[in-house]
Amino acid sequence: HLVSGVQNYLFLLNTRRTNLELTDENRKLLNIIAGLRETQQENARLRKLLRFQEEFSLETIVARVIAKDVSSDFNAIRINRGEAAGLKRNMAVLTNEGIVGRILRVTKNTADIVTLLDLNSAVDAIDSRSRSRGVVKGLTDETCELTYALRTDDIQPGDILISSGLKGIFPKGVSIGVVSKVNRKPYGISQDVEVRPSVDFAKLEEVLVVVR
Repeated sequence: HLVSGVQNYLFLLNTRRTNLELTDENRKLLNIIAGLRETQQENARLRKLLRFQEEFSLETIVARVIAKDVSSDFNAIRINRGEAAGLKRNMAVLTNEGIVGRILRVTKNTADIVTLLDLNSAVDAIDSRSRSRGVVKGLTDETCELTYALRTDDIQPGDILISSGLKGIFPKGVSIGVVSKVNRKPYGISQDVEVRPSVDFAKLEEVLVVVR
């Protein structure tokens, strides 16, 4: 009985050790799988950025978003490239989804971008359907507005707004957002136009900085 008890104890001990080893191995495998999946997703995003860059014939630098809400004065994000990579103030920042914003300030290795959602942002826009014009500015943390749109302009919910290329900051034809709401007043010369940005700022991870 004593020998049998010792054998049972050793068996349970070995089983426990084997289970711990298997658990540790499974954890390592899960980490490897998670890392591979993350790399796969990152590669897919970078391929989209590359296709966008080629479509618009832009000279750009890819940068990673390393912080959000970095300024109390502006709706801004921070990227991991700066003066050392040739970045300068007011350079346009895009993704394959559309316009992100422009560079507000740079350090040697980082840059802060004032986004399209900021109240002080301004992008000259064209309605891709009707060719009506206006300026897109930030309105809330999630939406923008099209300002200077005349009450007689043909602007409808669902219309896509693109950059006009005026002022030379943003390339022409890049998506800004989609008209989500139109309030055409019975008086005055303008209309209230709400815009949903093309870029999903909550999921923004990589961007393109237009250097030329």
